[in-house]
Amino acid sequence: MTDLERRLELLGLAQYYNVFLQEGFDTWDTLADITESDLNFLEVKLGHRRKLQRAIAGSRGNPDSRGNSVPLPISLQNHSSTDTYYNTDESAGEQRQRQPASSVASASGINTKRKYRRHPKADEHAPERPPSAYVIFSNMVRERLKDENLSFTEIAKKVGEMWQVLDPQERERCEHQAAEAKRDYKEKMEEYKKTAEYEAYQRYLEEFKRKHGLPQKGQL
Repeated sequence: MTDLERRLELLGLAQYYNVFLQEGFDTWDTLADITESDLNFLEVKLGHRRKLQRAIAGSRGNPDSRGNSVPLPISLQNHSSTDTYYNTDESAGEQRQRQPASSVASASGINTKRKYRRHPKADEHAPERPPSAYVIFSNMVRERLKDENLSFTEIAKKVGEMWQVLDPQERERCEHQAAEAKRDYKEKMEEYKKTAEYEAYQRYLEEFKRKHGLPQKGQL
């Protein structure tokens, strides 16, 4: 199980794992940069968004005045001060209240303007990363459901539910395929590291990190 899959499962959001993965949000770091428009496009439910937003805010260490994580709105810098989001008011018996984002941010003393995190372009010559056991299972289910006229999100939800109750032997087969794919990937990667394309990409990465002030090899 990947780190992202584990985190989503702990949040009760495992049904979105494949949705995020298909759109390139394959790690927690990349998912932390997801925007509200992305969540709209992926049809993530409001309550589930709040769970995800709290987890992202917590992982960034954004506490409120009582030391609790603040469910900061994702991509707040793209909205005006009149935009709103849902917050949980514990003193009101967990009643949802609609509050201006600016008032919550100012009360907690947090700078809500989130700096955009740049990412290097992918290495187009590198071997394709191996799928996880969940992705392998998801692809099989999608193939079976392709004629049922279900939406992308409906299929993803169904896959997540089926994965939770999957027969242990079937899960083991998926995990075995994933392990084989991982071994094959490692072998191909070792060969790829001997090529000029790999060396060129490493130079690009070092230049990218230098340009954007990111830690380089040996600086962590």
